[in-house]
Amino acid sequence: MTLSPVPFFDLTRQFASMEEEVLQAVVPLFRAQQFILGEPVASFEEAFSKTLGVGRAVGVSSGTEALVLALLASGLRPGGGVLVPSFTFFASASAVVLAGGVPIFVDVEKESFLLTPEIVEGFLSTETMVDAHGGRRTRRGEIPVSGILPVHLYGRMVDMESLSRVAKHHGLFVVEDACQSVGATFRGLPPGAYSQAVAYSFFPTKNLGGAGDAGMVTTHDSAIFEHLLRLRVHGSRRRYEHEEMGTNARIDALQARVLSVKLPRLALWTRRRREIAQAYNRAFEGIAGLRTPEGSDERAGSLFEHVFHQYTLRVEGEGVRDRLRGALTDRAIGSEVYYPIPLHRQKAFSGNPTIHGPLAVSEGLSREVLSLPVFPELREEEQARVIDAVREFFSP
Repeated sequence: MTLSPVPFFDLTRQFASMEEEVLQAVVPLFRAQQFILGEPVASFEEAFSKTLGVGRAVGVSSGTEALVLALLASGLRPGGGVLVPSFTFFASASAVVLAGGVPIFVDVEKESFLLTPEIVEGFLSTETMVDAHGGRRTRRGEIPVSGILPVHLYGRMVDMESLSRVAKHHGLFVVEDACQSVGATFRGLPPGAYSQAVAYSFFPTKNLGGAGDAGMVTTHDSAIFEHLLRLRVHGSRRRYEHEEMGTNARIDALQARVLSVKLPRLALWTRRRREIAQAYNRAFEGIAGLRTPEGSDERAGSLFEHVFHQYTLRVEGEGVRDRLRGALTDRAIGSEVYYPIPLHRQKAFSGNPTIHGPLAVSEGLSREVLSLPVFPELREEEQARVIDAVREFFSP
């Protein structure tokens, strides 16, 4: 008997649970032919802000644009350097370039996959950098460091309280990349409590996903908020009056309506993701060569609440990750590698400065990480098949 595939994710299952509500939300927009900003966007921005407690919210057209606008509004100047972890998605660093800055790649911590205050301090005490392929040396002072862009990767937050102290000591702004971490907390606080601005993505496969590209910037700073409102509409707050160079980065009213339907379900979906992750952790406990992600429980005082945008294993041993993925594929089980090439090795960033050193953790993680299905609609029998396949692969 041929088993049905276990998908890495399946958005059709989610849509089936809310189809009528989504259609009822968007059909009036088609009837009115009103798609740009307006009440649908304003009401979603307010609901997002209140639901997550993340400050004032400005809807934009994508997570990438959210990063670009957040950097600009937070004070990035042309040629300014921004510290970015090398182990993350391309947009975290490309946004710095698009905003006129220079990404300076730094390593991440091996267990959490995240940027740490210690890593930042280590960079700031280094006098020279080398380009991404070990060539031209650059004295750190030649590229003025303006800010830090920590990435809350896979759904787990960076220690923003400690990182913000380092940033303040050195006079650096902080823009958080929370594109994978909507709903996450650290010491009970969401992104934005210790930074100038936070960028979110509503790409369809995110924990809160739209019907296409969309994003959000949040901030507790009123001046940054007003700046964001200008930047997303060609640098204008009054029709045909343009105070600066902005862009067309508005969130569509259609996206706002779809996301407004989904937002009340986010907490339930997050609980389900964490249940799936905890079941994986229990099943894989004690397997030699397999490192499971740290999670958190529902007890008050948990250090962080991981929202598991991805459930990502670290598979130790040369080539073992790829063999495990092959074994899962043979059983029609979906998996993904996020990310197979660290950013400092990407051709698009050739010649960009990085810290002096090989960024060994980022290099190693790119060969070891493997993400398993963790979407809320994953069925128990499907997860059992994933668990059985992984355990069998590692069995003697």
